[in-house]
Amino acid sequence: MKPKTFDRTFAGVATAAVVAGILAGFWILGTPGRQRAISSDRQRLSDLVAIAQNLHQDYQAQQENFQLPETLDDDEQRTDPITQQVYEYQRLSDTTFELCASFDTDSSTYPFSNRPRPPEARRWEHPEGRHCFEFDVTEYPGGVYY
Repeated sequence: MKPKTFDRTFAGVATAAVVAGILAGFWILGTPGRQRAISSDRQRLSDLVAIAQNLHQDYQAQQENFQLPETLDDDEQRTDPITQQVYEYQRLSDTTFELCASFDTDSSTYPFSNRPRPPEARRWEHPEGRHCFEFDVTEYPGGVYY
């Protein structure tokens, strides 16, 4: 094989390998826009976890005298990272409440979402769109497992 032909063949194979690698990356991980949407949803989950954990800590501190508030105080509220809207909080009973958010993605479609996770991680699975999580303030809400 002539050196010029070898160089062209090598350049063509190398270019094809790079393009295939980039395409495989997009296929596995998704586009940058999809990754931003997943990142926003993860921030939403972290915010909801923080609210639920704060309410649980308040319960732990007061125990018998504790009642869930009708509305969250300004310092307890958090806002959606994209819409800047306050997350929905609703008191359901003296010890139960729900927190709602609108998600941009379905958590079951995340890359590597089929890997084994702790059972408590299933509590944070959500569909695309508005979804509410129900909590009992007497139980620790756990954390998010990505």
